[in-house]
Amino acid sequence: MFDEEYLKKIREKKEDWDKNFENAKERNVKFVTDSDIPIRRLYTPLDVKGDFLEKVNFPGVPPYTRGIYPTMYRGRVWTMRLFSGHGTPEETNKRWKFLYENGETGFSAAVDALTFNGIDPTNPDGAPEVGTSGVPLYCIDSLFALTEDIPIDKVSVALVVEPFTSAPVCAMYFNMAKMRGYDLKSLIGTTQNDILTMTVGYIPYKNVAPNHLLRLACDFIEWTVPMKNVPQWHPINFTGYNYREGGIDAVQELAFVFASACSHIDNLVERGWKAEDFVNRLAFHLAAHKDFFEEIAKYRAARRIWATLMKDRYNIQDPKSMEFRFHVQTAGSSLTAQTPKVNIIRTAIQALEANLGGCQSLHTNSYDEAICLPSEEAALIALRTQQVISEETRITNTVDPLAGSYFIEWLTDEVENRVMKYIDKIEKVGSIDKALSTGFLYKEMRDAFHKRRARIEKGEEIFLGVNKYPEPYDTCTDVFRTNESAIQIEVDRIKKLKARRDNAKLENILDKLRNMCEKEENVMPIIMEATKEGATVGEICDIYREIWGIWEPPLAI
Repeated sequence: MFDEEYLKKIREKKEDWDKNFENAKERNVKFVTDSDIPIRRLYTPLDVKGDFLEKVNFPGVPPYTRGIYPTMYRGRVWTMRLFSGHGTPEETNKRWKFLYENGETGFSAAVDALTFNGIDPTNPDGAPEVGTSGVPLYCIDSLFALTEDIPIDKVSVALVVEPFTSAPVCAMYFNMAKMRGYDLKSLIGTTQNDILTMTVGYIPYKNVAPNHLLRLACDFIEWTVPMKNVPQWHPINFTGYNYREGGIDAVQELAFVFASACSHIDNLVERGWKAEDFVNRLAFHLAAHKDFFEEIAKYRAARRIWATLMKDRYNIQDPKSMEFRFHVQTAGSSLTAQTPKVNIIRTAIQALEANLGGCQSLHTNSYDEAICLPSEEAALIALRTQQVISEETRITNTVDPLAGSYFIEWLTDEVENRVMKYIDKIEKVGSIDKALSTGFLYKEMRDAFHKRRARIEKGEEIFLGVNKYPEPYDTCTDVFRTNESAIQIEVDRIKKLKARRDNAKLENILDKLRNMCEKEENVMPIIMEATKEGATVGEICDIYREIWGIWEPPLAI
């Protein structure tokens, strides 16, 4: 990127500088990034490789290293979308309204463990967990309660469900929207629908095998976007955040995400679609972890990697279809139960990473999340954290303000190169469902977890209050408790639904679903019918289990 004669002069000066200061004292620590990338003492123009227009270029044009929009936050700041859900749909609706009145610009439904795993509250296996880890969404009535007086035609809604439950939960949402008079063609929102969250991100409960999960995820993508039933929807959100929380590093996070995305694209291409028919509606959800500069470089590298994959692997010609859109969540695994208000500082710094990296949407964790679900006070502070960055710091005045930093540009290149090599490593095993069913990804997760744990135990990765300046567990923070009556409320909701629906008609529809599953045809049309008639999430997922069986993941300990 620099004239060769000028670089020669810098090289000579750098050699003199190295010689003069070779004995300068440094701290006795390992200077590496979170991904074990060695970091040198100093970076200069000698470390910035390649042609500017090819590698960096201007914002709003490929390879989008500097951002997918020409004006970025000068045009519109990121969506402030807090991950919210607890107790009952009515209580979550109240929290959504509170945050909306205080400036939140996007809604996100964190569902409870039963919804996540396709289990109804009447099932004795999971009844105690109703509403304790998120909002219960078991039937269409739940979606009506969740969105009461919420402007879903103006504000996007993210439904955090996975391939196993994405079809029934989203079908309930779409049917609810139609019944309220909304046009599905203009409805905006996102479904997580991520195969890796349901497998390596969390241990699944009575789930089906990865090949079926991949097909279910692609059924939903196909029905919403290329079939144009809900064309403005983001039908999948590849969620590197959730597996990053399990211990993998920034390089692995992007490689998992992109290998998975390519497997989904390949599946849909095999169905007869062109990549251009849907790739511009694929979304991504990344972590903002503790290594400030590596995370910023990760976001810049991610945009460039995606543009390269779209152009070189799928022969995409439309620049709009090369854009990498992503949501960021600050790292829950970095928060501590000791002196939890220090978590406000951690979250603010991680949010700044996301914004300097050019995210489209951001969730900031609440300071009490290492102890309980977010209290109203903690959620408000998390929202205000984003608003302080947006309104007070003036970092939004220019696009990609760290571009041109010798260190940032070198680190962006380094992350990109390592991610591409790691993608190759995954794809040698096969498509993403094969990488899961063979146990390969579980072994990678296990090794990363043990490596990170060893670093923490040795004090190489610092947790203030835990392994440095240790503090006792906090006893002052008020612990937010979910509604103990949620179980009975949700059981009663299901009973009322079943009492009023036409059970004979519904059973005929569910028989059609069994037939669809056996033939491996797209399940979305029949699930739209079933949920409109009152089918519950558990009833639909039980048919998946009945036809395809229950998968035992090859967990590596």
